[in-house]
Amino acid sequence: MDRDGWMTLLDLEEDEVPRLLVLEGTWWRQKALDTRLPLLTEVRELGMPDLWHGWYGDLPVAYCPAYGSPRAVEPVHVLGTIGTPNVVQIGSCGSLQPEIRTGDIVLSERALIGEGASQYYGGKGFAEANLGRVTRASSLFVARDTYTHRGTTVTTDALLAQPPELLRKWANAGHLAVDMETSAVFSAARAFGMRAASLLFVWDELPGRSWTDSFTASEQAAQARAGSAVFEVALEMA
Repeated sequence: MDRDGWMTLLDLEEDEVPRLLVLEGTWWRQKALDTRLPLLTEVRELGMPDLWHGWYGDLPVAYCPAYGSPRAVEPVHVLGTIGTPNVVQIGSCGSLQPEIRTGDIVLSERALIGEGASQYYGGKGFAEANLGRVTRASSLFVARDTYTHRGTTVTTDALLAQPPELLRKWANAGHLAVDMETSAVFSAARAFGMRAASLLFVWDELPGRSWTDSFTASEQAAQARAGSAVFEVALEMA
């Protein structure tokens, strides 16, 4: 559809076009909605399911819990068409380097495309972040005394198909972490002229320990703090 068609379907007025889209890759949709949406005002669901509109101060913002690259590119495509200028991917990741620990933040400067959605938006090889947005995010995390790491990451479509030899290959190539949405979001954002960034907090440390293992109380607290911080910083970037 064209812009007018999407504006009608979403039931948006011109002054309501979001200045920022925040996407979150998460299994726990309801928990995400319960914790994220209270930070916005006048929240409502738009005509596209699970695409939520609200206000952060006087700025219109959209939020969508979108798990996996095929789902994540949909709100980017729609809001890119109507003129939303900024998109921030948040969520968790698995670290690939020993110095990157549970609860740290990973800021992807470019993401290796290991998913299938990017090709439809011109993506090939690596997908790039907007480095100005990455620098802005980094400064906001530094102000929070949060450990951050900038560099290349990997995006895959298959959470359960990451054998040790593949993880070692990614780690030896210098990639910081792996997630399931970032490269697709970068590719789709570039196709629509949007500025994109990815703010991921480390859940598990790979290879060696996965999301199915137990975490200490301090690690769980670090996960919770970082999980809150990525959304708060994303909103501040609006």
